[in-house]
Amino acid sequence: MDMETKGETSTATFSELLRSPNDVAEAAEHGSVTITRRDGQDLVLTTAQTAQNSRDGLRFAASIVAAAVVESPTTFVQGLHAAFPWMTFLSEREQQQLADELVSLARGCAAVDRFEPLSASVRGWEATAQAYAAGIPRDSSDIDWLTDSEPVSRPV
Repeated sequence: MDMETKGETSTATFSELLRSPNDVAEAAEHGSVTITRRDGQDLVLTTAQTAQNSRDGLRFAASIVAAAVVESPTTFVQGLHAAFPWMTFLSEREQQQLADELVSLARGCAAVDRFEPLSASVRGWEATAQAYAAGIPRDSSDIDWLTDSEPVSRPV
């Protein structure tokens, strides 16, 4: 088997997993194995204990962040700038909304072990900051929104 190893993570193809499942499983005992696939997203094989430790760590981190915000919400918002420098383009009110949303979503996502809503929120806020940086006004009354769809001819 030609598994590629980097530190404690290894990479194997889906075909290698099918040909040598015991070898791939053994490698997963020593660190995560990324299973690459041509026709789909890559998979990660790890031990149940490693996955549980990751979930626990995320839950603890979410709880710690929530506790820190209760003590000093302003400092938390300022600290977020290190992780998300694009926050500079958001208003102070929007920055506080972002901070509140991140804490709430982090705790909720950690509780159900699904982090897609948290990722979507961060991407959405970043896109808003990018729009402001590009000059799109905060006041949407200056924008002509298209509300009705109109058929167009096929371009030639």
